[in-house]
Amino acid sequence: MFRRRGVASLRQVFELVVQFVVAPLLVGAASVAARRWGHGIGGLVSAFPAIVGSVLLIGAHRHGASFAAEQATGTLLGLAALSGFALAYGRTALLASWPLSLAAGWAVAAATAGLAGAVGANLLGALATAVASLALAHQGLPRPMLPESWLEPPRWDLALRMALTALLVVSLAAVAGWLGPTAGGILAALPVLACILAAFTHERHGGAAVAQLLRGMLSGMAGFVVFCVLVATLVDDAGVAVTFLAATGAALSTQAAVAWVSTRSAPAGRPALARHGAT
Repeated sequence: MFRRRGVASLRQVFELVVQFVVAPLLVGAASVAARRWGHGIGGLVSAFPAIVGSVLLIGAHRHGASFAAEQATGTLLGLAALSGFALAYGRTALLASWPLSLAAGWAVAAATAGLAGAVGANLLGALATAVASLALAHQGLPRPMLPESWLEPPRWDLALRMALTALLVVSLAAVAGWLGPTAGGILAALPVLACILAAFTHERHGGAAVAQLLRGMLSGMAGFVVFCVLVATLVDDAGVAVTFLAATGAALSTQAAVAWVSTRSAPAGRPALARHGAT
């Protein structure tokens, strides 16, 4: 009895750490990266699957490895919703204020998530949906010129971003278990971190900065996709600990490769790591 209580207590502590530390640290890291190296790199950093990894890991501990595998497949399917959000927000940000762009992004994300949930797919179908939607959204985002600027952010800026992220992750983890693995996975892929970073960036730096942020984010989703594929295919046989360690390492390696390619392919005289202003 006492042993069960001890295990339950450790699990609760683990879940609290994941929800209140890991995901907020990611949004903090993305914000700092954007201030130091530009909005595109900030977006790429934000694509690391810390939030979805947190939700999947909590799902595995609460409901088992098979649940996590199905949830990872649903998350890949749900990347169509994130792609729709990025495309809608990025296309409207040059013409509208951040509340209108946010509303447009979430409207498209909700419609796309509902369609994905109704259609459903196996792992290969979900993977094809994720890759195609990310590529189309990346291609469809505008490429406006970004003026050089530097705006010192207020002291409360970073803390507010991290607090909002923690609140949203806690909500997602709670609802995901009620909806089942596929619907919960689609929910986990919704643009939680994207909407926070996009709105803050839009308000302070305008639509051109948001477009650059979202393009970097969509490029960085390669690591996100690798993470989910490995969880979906390995967790039942390899176990939770080994699978999530392997998936995390693979996602880091993939994002490092994407960042290297981005810097190599940057136009001469305009390096990808140029600092374009604070996010």
